[in-house]
Amino acid sequence: MTEATRDGVRSGAANKTRVQGLAAACAGLVCAAVATASIAAPAFSSEAAKAAYLQQHRLNVRALHPHYLSKPPHVNGALRRMANGAQPGTGLTIPFWTSQITSPLDGNTYTYSMVGSNPYSNPHNTNVSYVPVVLRIHVGGFVLDPTQVSHCDTQSPATRFFNSPLFVANSFTSNGVNVSAVPGGTQLISAFQRANYWNAVKGSHYGVTLVSALTKPIVVDWTPTNPSDTVLGVSDNCGGTVPIALVEINELDAELQAIAAAYAQPAQIPVTLVEDAAVYIGTTDQCCVLGYHNAISTIHGTQTYAVGAYYDTNNVFGPDFADITIWSHELGELIDDPFVQSIAGAPGGYNNGVTPNWGYTGQDFGCQGDSQYPANLEDGDPLTPDQMGNFHNYPVVGVGGFVYHFQDLAFHDWFYRTASTSAGGKGSFMGNFAGGGQPTICQ
Repeated sequence: MTEATRDGVRSGAANKTRVQGLAAACAGLVCAAVATASIAAPAFSSEAAKAAYLQQHRLNVRALHPHYLSKPPHVNGALRRMANGAQPGTGLTIPFWTSQITSPLDGNTYTYSMVGSNPYSNPHNTNVSYVPVVLRIHVGGFVLDPTQVSHCDTQSPATRFFNSPLFVANSFTSNGVNVSAVPGGTQLISAFQRANYWNAVKGSHYGVTLVSALTKPIVVDWTPTNPSDTVLGVSDNCGGTVPIALVEINELDAELQAIAAAYAQPAQIPVTLVEDAAVYIGTTDQCCVLGYHNAISTIHGTQTYAVGAYYDTNNVFGPDFADITIWSHELGELIDDPFVQSIAGAPGGYNNGVTPNWGYTGQDFGCQGDSQYPANLEDGDPLTPDQMGNFHNYPVVGVGGFVYHFQDLAFHDWFYRTASTSAGGKGSFMGNFAGGGQPTICQ
């Protein structure tokens, strides 16, 4: 890792220590931080040699399954208590509110928490601090650097990303309703949350606004060391071939937790950007996770964080995962399900954010929800592009006329099967779902 100053980056010692064993409860896996042996990178004598390597080692796109993590880890109760420690409640964390809702489908009452302030009580805007982080990955003799101008663009992925509608106010319409706060517009996820609770917040300045804690992103250099990590070639959008890195999820999560500990506080969200990278679980044929968010208990409080890729110059996963599409998924979910059923002290405990079973839509090819891991309020999963339902992403013109893309997100009423109180009476931000949610309990 590099050591950051408030205005940028200066070189520092890497965090080389990894504790073997259970490190945390992640959104979808056990994050065991394990020390691994380093691997020797190919010795490239020239850029031509790198290009030849990429041509000879092409990514088999047909073998991939792009998706996001959505469920808590396979950890028993005792280990979960070890991971979460004795933290009372959530301790210090990002601002959130909590409510309960009774589903007419099963008659059960559910507890959920969301980032921001309660839309039903004096609706107003809440600023949420985030720490912008750029992860520069050194693997296989290549450097995947989001701070460098990409092959088919005039700006770097980092510049595009942190100037995107995720962080810069824009105008948004949801199901025929202008949900932008005026004057000045609204960030994408804030617009979604306004639409989510439209009947309660219309006419107000309600929002969840992400505010950077720094004037410049922190740049962290990271050399993953799992022997299975690799770099393969993919076609870009202007006739060339570029590298894509495949890295193992446990070593990545250990690095993300180290970043959070070094550069953020529990009241802040470390937002870590990677370029043209994908994550595998266990072996490279179990690929590819494109992003995830998580919450862990620390001695200082409950730390949330998120990571995601920006695919700028290639269509390796298709155009429906371009630029900020992945991040619209992850930040939308972090706002509506911040504790990912992993924080014992959250309101409702491990059942915070649980919903009636749902499934067979988006990235869920079966029923989400069983006796061990119930369904949850991950609002991007039912609408993940290019999966069940063949959903797509949507354009929005941002800074400098650049066209960004985001995916649809499901409203809270869709999950709980309550009558829609959202924009246009629909079940999702862009109207792919009707109001009322799935009519039966998924089996």
